[in-house]
Amino acid sequence: MKKSILATLLASSVVLPSAAFADSLESCVAAIQSSKEGQLVKLEALTTNGKDVYSIELIDGQEQEWEFTCDVATGRIIYEEGEVESAADPKFQKMAKLDEAKAVSIAQAAFPGEVEEVEFELKSDGHPVFEVDIESESGAETKVEVSAVDGKILESSTEKWEIGIEEDERR
Repeated sequence: MKKSILATLLASSVVLPSAAFADSLESCVAAIQSSKEGQLVKLEALTTNGKDVYSIELIDGQEQEWEFTCDVATGRIIYEEGEVESAADPKFQKMAKLDEAKAVSIAQAAFPGEVEEVEFELKSDGHPVFEVDIESESGAETKVEVSAVDGKILESSTEKWEIGIEEDERR
């Protein structure tokens, strides 16, 4: 990628709290780019379990989407997930026992609001997960990861800000 995410942030008028955060973002981007080749398409600042993280999405040369979660404090990748087009993907269905409607219902019961997007993700061990983005009445967006295997909420994150959008964002 020719243009750095930091340059994009500055052009977008997003103010980072300190140079340390900018350094950690550059470290995250460098780690991702050394791990996978592709185009960085989205950056989000989230709070997950009280910890500030970046969620950075990349599309590789085979049009596969990847989501990396990176620790803001250290600039290190915490984990990565692959995304599939739908719950009908054989890799997703292999272990899934829950459908999308049930996953959305579980997420909305815990975090009431309007569903903005549903993504279909695979953890590194192949575990299928529905990521449900919900906007509350106050306008806050929460990302809720619901296991497609047992319906448990694995994680929830509150979005601070976002840059970029995927062409195929789904509702």
